[in-house]
Amino acid sequence: AIPHKERLATLPLFFSERGVTSFMIGIALEGGAERSSFTAGVIDALMARDFYAAAASGTSAGAGCVLNYRSRQQGVSLEMMIMERHSRYFGIRHMAHTGRFLNLDHMAQEYASRIDWAVYQQFAMQTDFVATCCEDGEPAYLTDDGSRHRLFTAIKASCALPIICEPVELDGKHYIDGSIADPIPFLHLLEQGCDKVIVVLTGSVHARPTDYTRLRPLLRQLYAKKYPMLYHAVLHRIARYEEQVQALEQAQREQRALVLRPQVKSIPLFTQNEDKIRAYYQHGCELVDQRWTEITAFLESRTLIQ
Repeated sequence: AIPHKERLATLPLFFSERGVTSFMIGIALEGGAERSSFTAGVIDALMARDFYAAAASGTSAGAGCVLNYRSRQQGVSLEMMIMERHSRYFGIRHMAHTGRFLNLDHMAQEYASRIDWAVYQQFAMQTDFVATCCEDGEPAYLTDDGSRHRLFTAIKASCALPIICEPVELDGKHYIDGSIADPIPFLHLLEQGCDKVIVVLTGSVHARPTDYTRLRPLLRQLYAKKYPMLYHAVLHRIARYEEQVQALEQAQREQRALVLRPQVKSIPLFTQNEDKIRAYYQHGCELVDQRWTEITAFLESRTLIQ
């Protein structure tokens, strides 16, 4: 379980080149497969400015960026996405050789070989990885509890795509991709005690999440009997996403949330075009630089509209 406000209150409010604010700051990272190269750019640009939030929550590919952020290693998330292009654990060519579109075990091993575990453990940032519980269809905010094995199991759970990945077991329960139950985990951070949240979205304003209803017969076969609540959650993910977008718009009006999202056309979710991935990453870096004055003003403002 995620610690509540009493625990969060003991953590740093946020660090940056400008100092420390009087607000508890969180950062919420949407998933989006290769579109999360934009998030990787945002995170690297924030780290370049020595900006670290008190709490970070990531869904699916966003979970990998949270891992990257807390370990304070610029470039790791981009490196992972570029590596995917070479089909070591992801894609059609990988499926042709292994029968699996995404090899979660290999993905976790690649992250484990790159992450500075000592820095990750020592850094006082509350982090969690959003997954969807198969048994009840609700979001689960998984933490590492100081265990390296548990950390990478949580990452696998958050990234386990519906249909093409087997559910990941942890503590006797089973999990798949967090984007089904909580694609934009900013409300979770506000509920845990953050006063303000930077929200990183991976698609342009016209982008829409994957609609699984067109795969209803396959979903019924896979989940309806064994995981009926998950089956319902997958079929209703678009409605849940739209509800979150409305809540996010309200949080922006209340000056509790600031959204960073691509201002260019979204790249395909599963593109293996390295130039597109790098360009999307660079756009994330540049957007932080362009909006840095706005970002710091948002973080330093004491105004919260009730």
